[in-house]
Amino acid sequence: MNASPSSWLSSGEFFTDSPENSSEWPWTDGPTDTTWRHHQSVDSVSYEGYLASAIYITLTGLIAFFGNVITITVFLTEKEFRKKQQNGFVLNLAIADLSVCVFAYPSSAIAGYAGRWVLGDVGCTIYGFLCFTFALVSMVTLCVISIYRYILICKPQYAHLLTHRRTVYVIIGTWLYALVFTVPPLVGVKRYTYEPMQITCSLDWNVQHPGEKAYIAAVLVIVYVLQVLIMCFCYFNIIFKSANLKFAALASEKTKMAAKKDTWKTSVMCLTMVVSFLIAWTPYAVSSTWDILSAEDLPIIATILPSLFAKSSCMMNPIIYACCNTKFRQAAVKSFRKLCGMCKQKVPLSTPQVVLAMQRNTEFTSTVEPTGQAFPMRVLPSISATHTAL
Repeated sequence: MNASPSSWLSSGEFFTDSPENSSEWPWTDGPTDTTWRHHQSVDSVSYEGYLASAIYITLTGLIAFFGNVITITVFLTEKEFRKKQQNGFVLNLAIADLSVCVFAYPSSAIAGYAGRWVLGDVGCTIYGFLCFTFALVSMVTLCVISIYRYILICKPQYAHLLTHRRTVYVIIGTWLYALVFTVPPLVGVKRYTYEPMQITCSLDWNVQHPGEKAYIAAVLVIVYVLQVLIMCFCYFNIIFKSANLKFAALASEKTKMAAKKDTWKTSVMCLTMVVSFLIAWTPYAVSSTWDILSAEDLPIIATILPSLFAKSSCMMNPIIYACCNTKFRQAAVKSFRKLCGMCKQKVPLSTPQVVLAMQRNTEFTSTVEPTGQAFPMRVLPSISATHTAL
């Protein structure tokens, strides 16, 4: 299927002889059966523009992939990072971001290098569904993290309710919550379609029917506005409480300062995660809202850049962890050394190497313990992460 700009007809309709464009579309009417509002602007995008977008997506995807892999590795290999139940949300966040890198970025990069979408209508629908689902999981997870932080700092009397079992249920709930909003386009309520540059796909923001208006309003109000308000409320109270922490009379001044500093740094890190997510997605939300409310088309640059900018959200969280949390950096280095050590141990030694190692071991023993009275040396354990990212 040719999805290049040259395949647009003068009437603004998209031409294809694929049966996917007919009424036999299995889930919806198909992403290409109606007029594309931005078809006149797409022609102005040169191949250099596609190439620049592909390079940007490639670099962003690589940074996000390795960053989230490191994050997941740290939380799976370092026991100290799994002690606090709320750290499960950081792992859930990394999994959602990594999923975008694996299932979305490659197809967008390939489309950018080719100058057109190459996976067809079904691929466009699957792409839009997966990206929308993972993005919602990330945002809901950030909202839940803010609620957990609010309870731990502002309402500590309820902290005993935040058990590991309930945390697992909440993590499962984040995925179910996301599916509530991402599945309807697969069954006829709205649809997933091509974005202006035709190298990515997303929810069709063009509203035509009352049912579509209700769905789009629910997405904007419940998924975006409501969660932003919840996060702002939580972190406003967290920052205010952190600045006015009260301690027992017997607590030393050093202990008070250390506790305040730790609470403040953790809260700032979580807040930075939220702010970075909002900075990445707000332009896209604004352009989508404009597309709904206004009959006038935005300039092509104002529709392409927000979509590309939103893709940077997947790489931001690992960078924030590394910049704001010293113990995370130490744990990441420790985990990397462990993995390197395991790889080296798996490499079999050749026969000359084994003999040479035995000879060196014999010489060392005869030199260090000639009288048989030497005491065994103990290897001090390395410093491990004693606190969590949250």
